[in-house]
Amino acid sequence: MNVSRVRAATAAAAALAVGHALPALAAVPGGRSLFRTTRRLNGRVGGDSRVDGRPPGRVGLTFDDGPETGAVDSFLEALEELDVKATFFVVGEQVRRSPDAARRIVEAGHEIACHGYRHLNHLRLTPPATIRDLRDARDTITGETGAEIRHFRPPYGVFNAASWVTAARFGWERVLWARWGRDWEQAATPELIRHRVMSGVRDGDIILLHDAEAYSSSGSWRRTLGALEPIVSELRGRGFEPGPVGLVSPNGHPLGTTNGTVPSANGGRLAGGGGHEAKGTAS
Repeated sequence: MNVSRVRAATAAAAALAVGHALPALAAVPGGRSLFRTTRRLNGRVGGDSRVDGRPPGRVGLTFDDGPETGAVDSFLEALEELDVKATFFVVGEQVRRSPDAARRIVEAGHEIACHGYRHLNHLRLTPPATIRDLRDARDTITGETGAEIRHFRPPYGVFNAASWVTAARFGWERVLWARWGRDWEQAATPELIRHRVMSGVRDGDIILLHDAEAYSSSGSWRRTLGALEPIVSELRGRGFEPGPVGLVSPNGHPLGTTNGTVPSANGGRLAGGGGHEAKGTAS
């Protein structure tokens, strides 16, 4: 093979690699204008006034990495006591291990979203492997819960070209976050998690927390659970009402439907929810 052909092949391979990785720029400030994701909600909603006579601001409350049988009931109980709905970005392999836990999330009126089938950085996956991962996640999550998936967040907040395009092909909104608690860290405490989330929180921000420890430090979900009530209380004290990304109505059904139901995967009807910057070690 002559030198010019080797150089051309090398250049082509490099270009393909760059193209494959380019959507990862969605996770960094300089790339957000090129690869736009949802990090913030539309803001204020109607209803009873809470602060200064204004309607409450709206923030999105999201949890990644579950469901885990040992944790999900604790979070569902706490959210019920707080009268809060949330969006759970579940992992397909976790749903496969704990399908009943995933179904309980939907039955409680929360929104289910996709966090992939395996919790792997998409820059480590080839395009075919990425497509297979998202397809397996969709089939597993929908098959076990009956919920329609409307939102997608990749592990670590990192897209590749295949996950960027496949999410759009599946009709999924690409969602990252504006505030996080870095609650997967071993050194995180409930107070530190609360401080990180609430520092600079604004109307419309999407908050990222974790309700599982399979991909985080041991006991991390318990620390997150300990921070949940203080976070919600402080949000409400500042005039913000937490809720799911898809804005689930008080009766647990997505707003905008005519009869409080959404289509299931097999064409039937069932009640229930619809369906970052790189984290370093978890999401």
